[in-house]
Amino acid sequence: MNSLSVLNLRENNLQKDDVVDLHKILIKMPNLRDLDISGNPVMDEGIRSLIPFISWSIQKENPLLRLTVENCELSSIGVIILLECLTNAKQLLDVLSIADNHLGSSVAAALARFLGSHVRALNATDIGLGTVGFQILEETLPTEVALSHINISKNRGGIRAAYFVSRLICRAPDLVSVNAAGNLLPPESLEVICNSLKQGTCNLERVDLTGNMHLSSNIFPAFLEFKKHGKPILVVPPNLSTSAPYDDDP
Repeated sequence: MNSLSVLNLRENNLQKDDVVDLHKILIKMPNLRDLDISGNPVMDEGIRSLIPFISWSIQKENPLLRLTVENCELSSIGVIILLECLTNAKQLLDVLSIADNHLGSSVAAALARFLGSHVRALNATDIGLGTVGFQILEETLPTEVALSHINISKNRGGIRAAYFVSRLICRAPDLVSVNAAGNLLPPESLEVICNSLKQGTCNLERVDLTGNMHLSSNIFPAFLEFKKHGKPILVVPPNLSTSAPYDDDP
């Protein structure tokens, strides 16, 4: 086990009580760089049991770089504890995925602080941020963010998601991609995001706005001016849908 660098335990029906034994095994993996326990209902108690290992693993000589805890039936309480552990560590986690856990807006402040820890990629799809969560993220986002990739899709953020994306673009010069698909973005979102692009796009290549059926090139065609490698940075749904009423209620 000394040489193991990647451990994928997805959907192994691990319960919260199993994590105590898992912790004892993980400690024997000094070269582990990538841990995935997604799809196991370990809940908050299980994450608490892993915190000592995570604290140790991100500060060792060959630190843990990627942690994936998708769909683990976590609440905001457990994830806030995890984020605080990662934010305060001397060594920095490169990639974190907390997707598909219903966390709600109460996780937003801790998530914003974590974004200032120089994490490179974050997957926070479908965690229930809503409009309130995105507003908190926007208002508490650190002035310097090292993100390269972020997925905040399926969070029903409405216009507040657009304002967060706009601010993130301005504060993350190394940002390459943003996935904000399926966030109930209203038509004015395109102009909000384009206003930030006018300040310079640096490394930004793609902002995925698909799945927001009230956006289209017909609404604000000026977005096509912003390109990277000859392709539009903003990716919108191909056609404007008028068959469904707009609903931004989270």
